[in-house]
Amino acid sequence: MMKQLLTLVCSLFLHPLFAQEVTGIKYLNGQSVSTKALQKRLAHLVDSAKLAGLQVAIINGNKTVWTAAFGFKDIESRQLLNDSTVMYAASLTKPVSAYIFMRLVDKGVFSLDKPVYTYFKKPIGAYAKWKDLADDSVSFKRITPRMLLSHSSGLPVLRQLYGNKVNLIAKPGEKFYYSNEGINLLGFMIEEYTGKTLEAIAREEVFGPLQMPHTSMIWEKEFEGNFSNAYFKDGKRYGSERRESSRAAGSMSTTAVDYAHFVINLMMEKGLKESSFKQMLSSQIAVTSKRGFGPLKDSVTQENSAIQLSWGLGVGLFQSPYGKGFFHTGHGDANQNYAVAFPEKGIAVVLLSNSENFETVSAQIAEVCIGDHYSPFRWLGHLDR
Repeated sequence: MMKQLLTLVCSLFLHPLFAQEVTGIKYLNGQSVSTKALQKRLAHLVDSAKLAGLQVAIINGNKTVWTAAFGFKDIESRQLLNDSTVMYAASLTKPVSAYIFMRLVDKGVFSLDKPVYTYFKKPIGAYAKWKDLADDSVSFKRITPRMLLSHSSGLPVLRQLYGNKVNLIAKPGEKFYYSNEGINLLGFMIEEYTGKTLEAIAREEVFGPLQMPHTSMIWEKEFEGNFSNAYFKDGKRYGSERRESSRAAGSMSTTAVDYAHFVINLMMEKGLKESSFKQMLSSQIAVTSKRGFGPLKDSVTQENSAIQLSWGLGVGLFQSPYGKGFFHTGHGDANQNYAVAFPEKGIAVVLLSNSENFETVSAQIAEVCIGDHYSPFRWLGHLDR
């Protein structure tokens, strides 16, 4: 009896919930995998990597054709994750913020190449959070929204790594440095100039039009009924992210199903002028570092030249045998996510995890889901041990 009960519990843990009724998933190379085989392979990866939970949304033909949820939203109480469970998006917020900004560009509110300082009501030194930028006002006045969106402004990734100061670490426009601070500055600029919160603008420009009911830039009361806790590598509970104010770099909560709506919108180039999409999905700066983060961010290599790794406006870009791909990660303290799309094939995948172990198997999961061998997981550091 105990053995049968254990088998039942394990099957509940590993079985994906609410998968759509399709029989096969198309890979990039044209081959297909049955949903039954896909379920089995993903369940094995979730189990072997000790992931707390995983949400998956697979896009074929510019449509979400299969969704699944594995594992738990709360391990201690054995509550299963499902397709509607709200997850912390972390840096998957950035492409949404970029899209919002480009919507405002199309409306004539902002310009990509007008210096950021011109949109502020006061000198930058008058804003407590950004006062350090006044230390080099000449360089700061060269920074444009294009530089912020392409991570070429010279701002650091996080001020906490630089004595809690936000001074420039490179000359604006000269080098790729992934920067949360830069995207947050853009969000602050949007709010300051428009007089609206980023959350309100996001609802107007993205979440409402794209029918993303389980997505918000801030924590909503409605999420209390179905949200995920996150877990560290050792299985210890981290808890849930409940951001009370909008941060363009990473305050959003969402589901894989909702975020797939956004990805499809980008793939089909809807909602922006043709010229704006061309800017957003075109290389703004080449990425020549060995890694995107950590000590190797300052190194120079040619190993990513073959895939033409670069950054557009809000998204990473690379070339594959199946055309251009765009991607982004979402890395929180214990939440780890990944989304990649191949517009020319109409194929993409959205992966949301409430586990710090996700990046150890992210490449394998992307391969199993859509046959992706091309995402720059090494540059992202996911293949490092």
